[in-house]
Amino acid sequence: MREVQLAEMPIWLRDLHALWVAKRGARAFPPRNAFILEDFMPWIGRLHLIEVLPGGDFRFAIYGASTNVPMRREYTGLKLSDIAEPIARLWEAGYRDAVARRRPLLLHHPLADYAERDGKTEIWRVVLPMTEGGEISHLLVGFQVIAEDGRYL
Repeated sequence: MREVQLAEMPIWLRDLHALWVAKRGARAFPPRNAFILEDFMPWIGRLHLIEVLPGGDFRFAIYGASTNVPMRREYTGLKLSDIAEPIARLWEAGYRDAVARRRPLLLHHPLADYAERDGKTEIWRVVLPMTEGGEISHLLVGFQVIAEDGRYL
């Protein structure tokens, strides 16, 4: 997993980041209630809403349906600490980093980081903190899988 620059991200993830920046305004982070469902229509199915729980755990409040295919599982409602698969440790590292560094993260990694697969399939993620009561309470995560042949999955 490596952090990347905004210009390297797929366009639709750059657009999601731009929405987050617009909703943030002059604040460090946008409040969660700054967003309405219609804001997310271009990204429906490819978003995760992660609750930042007391004690440092995270819960998938929403796990985008389109990402169930590459991950082969539904995670909505699960806490990361309850997911035994090694993939959860990769997610957790990115989420912890975004909260600790108090900024968005733009991440790229091969699918092999997630699952045992051949080829050059890539994963792109944008991790965007949101607040309630001044504290980071949620992470909005946009997710894109790009196949070796360039197709978006």
